[in-house]
Amino acid sequence: MKRAIPGLVVVVLIVAAVITVWDLNSRPAVSLPSQTMTANHVTMKILKSAFLKYKLHYKEMAGTDRIKWGQVISPNGPDKPLIAYDGVDHRSWALASFTLVLPASYKAEVSFQDGGNMGIFNQIGSGQWFMIGSPGFPLCAKDVPSVVAHLWGLKNYPACN
Repeated sequence: MKRAIPGLVVVVLIVAAVITVWDLNSRPAVSLPSQTMTANHVTMKILKSAFLKYKLHYKEMAGTDRIKWGQVISPNGPDKPLIAYDGVDHRSWALASFTLVLPASYKAEVSFQDGGNMGIFNQIGSGQWFMIGSPGFPLCAKDVPSVVAHLWGLKNYPACN
């Protein structure tokens, strides 16, 4: 009988550990609400680099072309990227606008027309920022998840169809 007690204690401890782990894994993860965020210097540098990488990869710019930050959304908009966190799909989204520093290559000047000067970026968790494309003109709510479009005040215009 004395030998059975330590074995019983071990079994009870194992069952308690399994129940605790099961309970921790079955709880919903705490998630942040969807919200806008302010771009810091590091994020701006990363987004600028991702934009150049995208444009160079798709041969829309020459390696000698230079860019600077442009106004987002409207001519009077901020000259910093818009950033939002989507609490539904747990991704961060960014919208940035750039202007060419002249003189620039012909292909860069062409690629910057009709919304090609803007980039839509996303980031999963704390991973790398990727440019997923240029939104075109006009900037439409359908270009980003609806939560993000709402946070940024984007709308779908007749030209968005």
